[in-house]
Amino acid sequence: MSYASKEVGTYTPDHLIADHTHPIDTKAVEIATGSSTLKRGTLINAEGDMCSANEDVPVGILCESVTQSESGTPAVMYISGSFNVDAIIVGNSTSVANFETKLRELGIYLK
Repeated sequence: MSYASKEVGTYTPDHLIADHTHPIDTKAVEIATGSSTLKRGTLINAEGDMCSANEDVPVGILCESVTQSESGTPAVMYISGSFNVDAIIVGNSTSVANFETKLRELGIYLK
């Protein structure tokens, strides 16, 4: 019996990735301890948590949603590429625009 058309998963476009103008690279990261869920597209800081203050240093964008735990949670983040600015998630006390220059230095471009 052939499984050439067997469904193994589904994908719902979320428009996080803007285009393929710049190479998309990923890197493993350990998410900070906590009890919340960080969604795909969350801007991650150097401490492994959501960028929520203008002073935070961004290091990447979460590839998939993860739930924080009492010990560090492994995850994967994008460290370069072109992304939709409206799909990036940051804390309520800041905006994505505050991180645009720092992200460009990493090779992450917002469109």
